[in-house]
Amino acid sequence: MKRLLSLGALASLLLSPCVAGAQSAMGSSQYGVGPHGWDYWIGTWTCKNSMASSVSGPSTTTLTVGPSSVGASLYFRGKGQGFDQFGYISYSGKTKTWWNPVAFADGSYSFESTMQSGKKTTWTGTYYNAASGTTAQERDTYVLYPGRFTDLNETKSGGAWKTTGNTTCTKS
Repeated sequence: MKRLLSLGALASLLLSPCVAGAQSAMGSSQYGVGPHGWDYWIGTWTCKNSMASSVSGPSTTTLTVGPSSVGASLYFRGKGQGFDQFGYISYSGKTKTWWNPVAFADGSYSFESTMQSGKKTTWTGTYYNAASGTTAQERDTYVLYPGRFTDLNETKSGGAWKTTGNTTCTKS
C-alpha cells in the first residue's frame, strides 16, 4: 500500500488531451499493456485502508497520480495523517516490465515490479524500513474496477505471506 499509495501513489492534476483520451477509452483488457497501460490511475483518489498500521499506512489517504514529463511514466503522491510518499510507475518496453520505486518521508523506501497486465495484477519487490533498518519481501495485488481499485498488501515473514494492508481507492 505504501508504495502505490504510493500508486501511489495514487493536489490538482493537469491532463493533456491525449492522455485524458487514452484513459477514458481504456478497457480492462488494456490495463498494464504497453507504455500507457496504467493511465487508468491518472487522477485523484480517496483511499480507505481497513488494516491501518505503521506498515500499511493510515486509514485514509489521498492519492494523486499524473503523467510524468519523461518517458512512459506516471508519478504519484500519497498523503495521510503522519504519512507522505512519492514514487513512479515506469514502463520498460524492452522487458515489458512495470517498475514502481517509492520513497517515504521517514526515509523508508520500496521497489516493486510486474510483467502482468489486466484487471488483476501482482507486483513484488522489497521494502526497506528506515526506523528498524530491516528489509522485507512484499507484494501488492491490485484489482481494478470502474472508478475504483483495491490493493491487498502482503509481507513475507517466517517464509509465509502475511496480509499487512487492505485498501480500497475511489476516484474523487
